[in-house]
Amino acid sequence: MINPSGSPWRLRAPQHLAVLGRVVYRHIAEVTWPAIGVIALAHYVTSWGLMALTEGAEIAAPSVYWYFYLVTSTTVGYGDLSPSSTFGRFVAVVWVMPGGIALFTSVIAKIVQSTAGYWRKRMRGLGDYRDLSDHTVILGWAGDRTRRMVSFLRGDSKDREIVLVADQAIENPMPEQVHFVRGETMTHADVLERAGISTAGRAIILGRDDNETLAAGLAVAARNPNLHVAAFFHDEAIADLLKAHCPHAECLLPMSIELLVRTANDPGSSRVPKTLLSTLVSPTLYSVTVPERGLQFAFGNVFRALKRHHHATALGVSAGQTNEPLTLNPPDDRAVQSGDILYYMADRRISASALDWDAIAQETD
Repeated sequence: MINPSGSPWRLRAPQHLAVLGRVVYRHIAEVTWPAIGVIALAHYVTSWGLMALTEGAEIAAPSVYWYFYLVTSTTVGYGDLSPSSTFGRFVAVVWVMPGGIALFTSVIAKIVQSTAGYWRKRMRGLGDYRDLSDHTVILGWAGDRTRRMVSFLRGDSKDREIVLVADQAIENPMPEQVHFVRGETMTHADVLERAGISTAGRAIILGRDDNETLAAGLAVAARNPNLHVAAFFHDEAIADLLKAHCPHAECLLPMSIELLVRTANDPGSSRVPKTLLSTLVSPTLYSVTVPERGLQFAFGNVFRALKRHHHATALGVSAGQTNEPLTLNPPDDRAVQSGDILYYMADRRISASALDWDAIAQETD
């Protein structure tokens, strides 16, 4: 009711108590960490007070009681401290020990529940991986095709993290090999941010159709313009549209017709690109960037150095990663300079730091 002055204080107090009651009930019902903490503190303080009524400083002293409480409530019972009075023993048996066991069980159950909830959340694609860096983001789940893609990625770099993004109503199909992010669409800002697209090193897009692949490519490039994007298309016109807007995008088209004709004219030739592109069978195609150190040398120099020191074969050179012209099997005097991309065939990847560039520049016949 409201008092004669019109002040609603008589109504506010019950409302506040009701809100407080609902909050306390929810915490206890859900057994949240705050609820466990409050209950544990209350149990500790009340048992301490009860012990202090009859037991001396040997047990009830603040610097000692916490040890007695933990040893008794967990039923370890070392025997070095024990109540001497009947009331103290009664409190230990009826209050301290059962309450401690209940709290200890609640803590263990909460830890298990929290851990299971954490992994369950990630299995459902609700995790957040924006703390990763230089990882690979795969956009699109295509069953066995994606599984093979992951196996090739693992064959090339076993330690690099992989984040799979999908919009199907599925759980992580490869929990031991990839992280998983799911959303209504692969182009949603929250989905891409949780996949860590801003700090990723590369993105592979394999949509259900060319329109979905194009939309994903544009969304990825909008959030990380310098990200290297590899996308698969069936229609070359749509692939050209992505390349026009995303200079760092590399678009792949089906090559079945080209391989069919080449195999007809040169039997067995289809095995060459299959072997070069597979990371599971050696040798494999790799690339390395010439360091920005003002270097300049002939292609023949690096060809001989790779073969002599690394048992690798230089195949070609390009001035850029994606849309710059690529020259395969260039003449020995073809100039190579800092920033160029060298493509080579080898049993393993050769890092730029493993090559003696000064010696390559001085290489002679």
